[in-house]
Amino acid sequence: MNVEQIDRLLAQWKQNLDRISQNLIDLHGLPTYQQLTAMPSDVELTGKTKAKVVPALSAMNDLFQNFDLLVKTIDRAVILRKQVPKFLSSSAESQLREIEYLLTGNSIQLGEQQIPLAQRNLLSAAQTQSAIAPAKLLEVMTAAFQVAKDVVVAVETAQSHLAAQLTRSQTEMRSLQTLADSLGVRTSNELAVAQQKLLDFGDRIICDPLGVSDEFEREIEPIIIRARQYLEEIARQKASVKQELSQAHQLLQNLIHLNQQHQTIFAEYQEKITETATRSQPLTNEQIEALNQWLARLEIKFKEGILQPVKIGLHNWHIRTQEYLSAQQQACTDNQTALEMRQELRGRLQALQAKALAKGMAENEQLSQIAQQAKDLLYTRPTPLEQAIQLVSEYEKVLNRSFKSI
Repeated sequence: MNVEQIDRLLAQWKQNLDRISQNLIDLHGLPTYQQLTAMPSDVELTGKTKAKVVPALSAMNDLFQNFDLLVKTIDRAVILRKQVPKFLSSSAESQLREIEYLLTGNSIQLGEQQIPLAQRNLLSAAQTQSAIAPAKLLEVMTAAFQVAKDVVVAVETAQSHLAAQLTRSQTEMRSLQTLADSLGVRTSNELAVAQQKLLDFGDRIICDPLGVSDEFEREIEPIIIRARQYLEEIARQKASVKQELSQAHQLLQNLIHLNQQHQTIFAEYQEKITETATRSQPLTNEQIEALNQWLARLEIKFKEGILQPVKIGLHNWHIRTQEYLSAQQQACTDNQTALEMRQELRGRLQALQAKALAKGMAENEQLSQIAQQAKDLLYTRPTPLEQAIQLVSEYEKVLNRSFKSI
């Protein structure tokens, strides 16, 4: 290796050492690193944090020692380079070879290493000197720095996030409890266990932030999510049942109103028409009250938080009430149709008589008899509707036959 190559290599090592020094200072200056290396005597790392941090701190100690060895080796090479004369001689070439060895050979002594008994023979030494090249040592240091940095950053992140997570979770659990109370349901035992774990986590953050972070994500968050989903589903069901109860009350009022209409129409039907109504009679007060009491019992169970039986009960209540509504509506329609038919027959008879008068048949004895019989039925109460229909139809037939015969 010539002088120019050595100078370039020394310049590169100077740049590397400056960067290493700055990065080590920055890592050492992190509050989390300072905290981990200066733990109070009454506080001891535990769990996952201990398993990660202890080797990382040990690696950092080795890293500082190795950095010192590396600096001394490069400094020695720099000093030797300054001693090389401008005009090369045999001694200068020897110095260059020494510098090259320092920079590229196994020039850094790492100290004695114990040899395991299993790897020794009878004449083996129990210890051996280990040496390494600067570039190889730099690789070891780079790997150690990455491990230590990752662990320190992970601890710092866990600590900063956990405080917020614990506060947020405690607030969320209080919110869930308030929601459960408003819904009249009990929170699960699982949520109570999670609340106790949060208290335990608060005590363990300093000793094992990494372990607490993992447990929080694995154990606490899923419980909160499940509890929230469960209570929101209960709230949704409760809102749905509440709406169904409100609709049921409106449906009952509709039935009561329709039944009152039917009572009026049915009373008029009984007064004006002799035939028995073919459809159901109006509901009795007892039937209406039975529906009302049934609905009241369902409301009581709803307030007690018994949702599923209430949903089933409401379904059955709706079926019964809809049956009543359909029957009453059809009965109203049929009875009103019969009353309107009676009125229509009166009009038809008057129109037919006017037609007979216009054709000069008002004095027809047969028509007069039929008309009188029909009037007697249509203008008296109650009216035998079927008989009145037959008489008006007969009057129309006789009148039409008479027209044809003229």
